[in-house]
Parts: sequence; C-alpha cells; structure tokens
Amino acid sequence: MFHSCLLREDPRWFDTHLPKSSKIPGRIRSWLAESASLTARLQAATGGIQVQVQKQGWGRPFLSEAKHLGLPWNRLAWVREIVLYGADRPLLLARTVAPQGTLAGAGSQLTRLGTRPLGEILFTSPYIRRERLEWTHLPAGIWKVSGLSPLPAWGRRALYRVADKPLLVGEFFMPWVFTLGRGDG
Repeated sequence: MFHSCLLREDPRWFDTHLPKSSKIPGRIRSWLAESASLTARLQAATGGIQVQVQKQGWGRPFLSEAKHLGLPWNRLAWVREIVLYGADRPLLLARTVAPQGTLAGAGSQLTRLGTRPLGEILFTSPYIRRERLEWTHLPAGIWKVSGLSPLPAWGRRALYRVADKPLLVGEFFMPWVFTLGRGDG
C-alpha cells in the first residue's frame, strides 16, 4: 500500500490561528486563506485547467492525516492525488484522503471523479462544509513527481465534513501561482 506518490514525507502543518501564520506574505496568504473554490480561482487566472490523476485508491494515510480523520494508524483510506495544470504548467498538487465511511451516501461520488476537480463537488454540495484550515511551508525536494519546481512550496490542508463524515484535502502550490492575478473578478 502506498502513502503518497506526490510527497516524500508527511508535511509539518500549522493551525491558521497561530501567531506564526501572520508571517506569511500577503500574496501567499490570499491563496492559502481562499474561502471559495481554488479550482475556480485558478481557472479564472489561467483560462482553463486540466486534472492529471497521479494515483487513486486505497492507501495508508500519513500519521497526521489518520489523526485528523480519527482513524487507527494501520487503517486504509481512499487516497486521490492529482496535479492541476493551467497555462501549460503544473499549478497545484492535491491530496484527498477519505475514510471508508465517508464514501457512502453523499460521499459516494468522491471515488468517481475521474479527471474532474474535487472543487466542483466541495463548493456545490449542500452536504459538505469546511471546518478547519492549516498551512505548511514545504522544503525543497519534497516532491516525488518529476518536472515540478525544486523550490520550497506553500500548502494548505482543510478538514471537511461530508454529511458529518470527515474528508481531508491538502493542496500544494507551485511558486508561480502566487504571481497570477487575483483571477476572480
């Protein structure tokens, strides 16, 4: 069973309410704190996006993910890892982790996304709400995927509730995303 085909290790996450988060530059903070769909914002800024699924299926969550999802360390979860492309380059890497119980009922569509972005569901379903947001600053060389920026990167992770069942979504920005216009109006 795989942990991740994107990341070499579990990132170190920080709560958005901690004082350290105030040191995040404004242009980066606006992306990390985005409350609307990142997919829609990136689409508007680049003129279109494509999802490339790197891996999806049953896998082992990282320890911090298992903790947030209330899973025992050895329990498998549904893991989907993608690279989101726009303007002919990678913009965002995303890792979604869902316990088996989340995939029933309102969450059943999560395993059938194909190349559709998860944001299409997260921001249109009345059964999904975001509860918690964290951020990370990833070290250079953390990626397993070739062709990505070798520079350090920023990321965010949100805990969602799908009909009161947990879903964890981590999103990691390529550095050039922060040079894009606001793209939302």
